[in-house]
Amino acid sequence: MNKRSAIDQPLYNSVRGHMLTKLRNGEWLPGSRIPTEPELAKLFAVSIGTVRKAVEDLVSEKVLIRRARIGTTVATHEQHNQFGTFFNFLSRESGEMDIKPALLSFEKVLANDDLAKALEVKEGDPLILIDNLRLINSKPTMYDRIWLPQKKFAKLTKKGFENREGSIYSLYQSQFMMTIVRIHEEIEAINAPEFVMKELNLKKTDPVLKISRYAYTYGDEVVEYRNRYVNTALSLYQNEVGLRE
Repeated sequence: MNKRSAIDQPLYNSVRGHMLTKLRNGEWLPGSRIPTEPELAKLFAVSIGTVRKAVEDLVSEKVLIRRARIGTTVATHEQHNQFGTFFNFLSRESGEMDIKPALLSFEKVLANDDLAKALEVKEGDPLILIDNLRLINSKPTMYDRIWLPQKKFAKLTKKGFENREGSIYSLYQSQFMMTIVRIHEEIEAINAPEFVMKELNLKKTDPVLKISRYAYTYGDEVVEYRNRYVNTALSLYQNEVGLRE
């Protein structure tokens, strides 16, 4: 590594961190245009090259979007396929999927020890519990059981959730300034629980894929925990890692 690279890399990380802070604090809102590279270079007292590296990194992570004749804007969940970035499934029948949600329940609960650890809250803190079904090509295929910290989504109602426009994550972003920038998933094959069997029309012997998901906003703050149960007779999980050429 040459001397220039060794010096420049910490500056690039620092600029990236400052930009994420502005996003986390709501100084740059979803869909808004951020300052130009020369303006950012002046703001952070670094070279344009250093700024460009930070911007390119955030563009590659889909936090920012470069748009011709407009500039660089803060990404919104509506700007990409609402099921594209964090939805890793294919239909067994065809590549095309018509996905429709169906709300099963919306209620307030208290965090037990496991949920408190998952959501980084205190045991006994109020949570919102949502059971949401996904139909793919008119067939019930996925059952999502979602927990949210009530203090972060205090004004979320059953009606607001059910009548949302776009994806669940676009609702978090547009109504609560909670932009999901990263997810962590843990996957296992299990026998379907009774409440899942009923809604997905499964038999006791039918296995399901259980995906435990932690969704994070800026600053590595977890804002949602969910268990997703998938009928793999109808849908396949896909994960692609590495360079595509």
